[in-house]
Amino acid sequence: MLVMVLAQVASGLLSDDEIAFAGPLTSFVSGEMVSLATWFHADIGKWLLLGLVLLHVAAIALYQRRKHNLVAAMLHGDKELAMAAPSSRDDALSRTAAALILAACGAAAYWISTLQASFV
Repeated sequence: MLVMVLAQVASGLLSDDEIAFAGPLTSFVSGEMVSLATWFHADIGKWLLLGLVLLHVAAIALYQRRKHNLVAAMLHGDKELAMAAPSSRDDALSRTAAALILAACGAAAYWISTLQASFV
């Protein structure tokens, strides 16, 4: 599902609906590539991603029915196990690294979203 989300994001960056919205990277690729990305994004990728989301929700429902409470574990982050397991590392270094990665991703997303404005 993560690969499909990445494909949807990438194709959305290259898509153009020829009415009101164009992806910020459309000026860097050929018209054929824009058409292909638009077709995938609107016609194929959307339905594949929706199908994967439905499959994911169905799997969660199946696990819930088999008495594995995954929803509660997703909400609060802890799951009771039959046997003890070592805790994951949760210190200032790992939290700082996560914050830096989040900031870098946010900066990259902002930079990509402003690319088109300088070329129009």
